[in-house]
Amino acid sequence: MSDPAHAAEAPRLSVLAWELLKLGAVAFGGLGSTLALLQRRLADERGWLEQSVISEGLAFTRALPGSTGIQLVAYLSHRLRGWPGALVGTVAYIAPATLMMILAAAFSLALPDHPAVDRALTGLQAGVVGLLAASMWRLARSEAKDKARLAVLLVCTVLGFFVNAVLVIALAGTVGLLATKEEARA
Repeated sequence: MSDPAHAAEAPRLSVLAWELLKLGAVAFGGLGSTLALLQRRLADERGWLEQSVISEGLAFTRALPGSTGIQLVAYLSHRLRGWPGALVGTVAYIAPATLMMILAAAFSLALPDHPAVDRALTGLQAGVVGLLAASMWRLARSEAKDKARLAVLLVCTVLGFFVNAVLVIALAGTVGLLATKEEARA
């Protein structure tokens, strides 16, 4: 593809599907782990995407209802290989989790309530929060390229504790639009 967002040549559909199938098999914990895995594998190791494309995709998909991780995979796959990439990449990514959920549902009656299981889940939850924090730190560092962006990032961080995410994203987009108009006039 000739899309300037790509750091390297776009992968074949089968290669993209295989990578996302593998990531889908280990992306436990939702957006935090998904984001960390996508950044590491697609941007850092494979060089298929720039970090800015992942940030852009996250900004778009966070405003939508539904699973942000799956939507981000669809977005990035589309950026890499168009609509066929979005379809193949998304199906490959969700296939392992779908199979695991079907198996977990089938065996749920056989699993006893056990304190050790609860303790293990507590540890997993803490680990996922740590992964999410690391991913967010990486995104913040890549996006806060100047004082204006840093200010928007910090204001949106604080607002995120008190205001609906859609409103925060709309506000940030409006600020970006106005700032771009101001730069164009200068």
